[in-house]
Amino acid sequence: MEAATNFLNSIQVNDCRLANRMVQIAKGDDNMSGIIEEMTGYRSVKQGFAKSYQQSREKIEANNNNPTEDLKDALANCPAEVTDIFRTGSLLSHAASRVGAEDWASVMRARVGDVYMRWDDGDRVPLFTAIPQCPAQDTESAQDFLTGKVQTRSLNFPPTGADCSQDGAGRGALVLARERMQSIATKIRTRAALSAEERQFVANVRTLPVYRMLEWGVRQGVVDSVIADTDELVALTLAYQMLNDLTRTIDYTVTNADRGATVAGSADGNNKNVCQTRILSKGIEQLRDLRDEVLRQRAQMRQSYMAALNQANLSANYAGLLRTRDRDARDAAGAAARNQ
Repeated sequence: MEAATNFLNSIQVNDCRLANRMVQIAKGDDNMSGIIEEMTGYRSVKQGFAKSYQQSREKIEANNNNPTEDLKDALANCPAEVTDIFRTGSLLSHAASRVGAEDWASVMRARVGDVYMRWDDGDRVPLFTAIPQCPAQDTESAQDFLTGKVQTRSLNFPPTGADCSQDGAGRGALVLARERMQSIATKIRTRAALSAEERQFVANVRTLPVYRMLEWGVRQGVVDSVIADTDELVALTLAYQMLNDLTRTIDYTVTNADRGATVAGSADGNNKNVCQTRILSKGIEQLRDLRDEVLRQRAQMRQSYMAALNQANLSANYAGLLRTRDRDARDAAGAAARNQ
């Protein structure tokens, strides 16, 4: 009986220990309470987020898919790389101003198009509209710059065909090259110093030794002939450089804007608001389309330039051959006359 009693008492003690442990777990010790709290909080946040997202979605759908909240504070703490460009107006003009190319903005817009952004006080989200390039231009070569048919596009919304017009007085690179070469030849003849613009002109024409050729023409008294034979080749080089400068500027402008918006963080690291450029994704995508068009034009322009350069060289060589044959014929005729 004593052994049986001790056994029953031991069972009672073990039951008490088990009951105490179950109560402790139910109340939670330090480890268990932390886990339970974390899991409970995660579940609450998850349910709350899902509920909030569903409510926001229902509100937007009920509002004909228009935003129901003003999201201007999404860019409240963005750096200048973002806020200087992504604001109401022409994104290309804003980006060009940041790199010192604002004078090229209207020609850039005519060449590759633009992106117009509107985010006025009454707009809850930014609205982006693509502005097309001007149709009446040759985007495959430097011909417009050569003949003075470069287009410019004013900024109007909505855009129309009336926004496009010819830039300047239509004085292309060919006219400018002739005038500049005649001016340099005159200064060579009168032994006057070249201006800074004339020296830059000589340096820019890398396909021909312009100064030496004009100097030879002055000595031989055939300046007009030299200019007539080389003005197109010189102008072609200048036109290509002008267009290459433009496309390089556009590429740099758009790339700089894209990079600034993509890697933007907060202007103030202590500010709880983070620069949320995702709201600009549509505008950034359209800017990237402009850059792709610029790169396409640059590659095509390079091919057209090389083809035109070869043709101009061929024409110049042929003209030189004709002059040589004409001179030889004259010399032969003179020699024959003297021998008679």
